[in-house]
Amino acid sequence: MPKCERWIVAQKMVEVLNRETIKQILDLGGQIGGGWNCIHQHVYVNTENKERIEELLEKQGLEITATTAIRHPEIG
Repeated sequence: MPKCERWIVAQKMVEVLNRETIKQILDLGGQIGGGWNCIHQHVYVNTENKERIEELLEKQGLEITATTAIRHPEIG
């Protein structure tokens, strides 16, 4: 049986700026940074509940990843 990672991450992209605002910023010569509009929540799991929790989160439209796959933009 594979080792259970104790922490998983549920994430999704959220719209911070609408398309018109982004277009106006770009038209003015500004730039939009990538990755900052992806929000995530760390969730502690165990071998008995991991699959059920992942299924619950996926049904809500969230992407599930390992904590090691999350890059925090502010640190690198």
